[in-house]
Amino acid sequence: MASLFPNGIIFDGIVYQILPGGYAVIGAAALTGAVSHTVSTAVICFELTGQISHILPMMVAVILANMVAQSLQPSLYDSIIQVKKLPYLPDLGWNHIRYSTKTEVEVGSGKEIKQNMRPQENKRS
Repeated sequence: MASLFPNGIIFDGIVYQILPGGYAVIGAAALTGAVSHTVSTAVICFELTGQISHILPMMVAVILANMVAQSLQPSLYDSIIQVKKLPYLPDLGWNHIRYSTKTEVEVGSGKEIKQNMRPQENKRS
């Protein structure tokens, strides 16, 4: 980009210089996001640099890198779990959620607390 526009990009009479450091930070964020399969790396890099002008290209680069990496390989953390042969929690879908009723949870006889009950009344019962 700097070789194509050595004097920067002029938009509405304002000259925007092309800084190679921005490309380096965006590339580093995209690489880290692809390896870890997380989008939060864009937010972390944005917080580290403090450059609001880089947030949109950084988010786009991290999301695209994340999509490509997820289709090709497991994340770094999943790979470590597989290499070390650690027990891995299975993915449970929404149909595995079980709701309990009050009678299933209740253990023994519980005390009923009324809305306007004083602490002394609670101790007596």
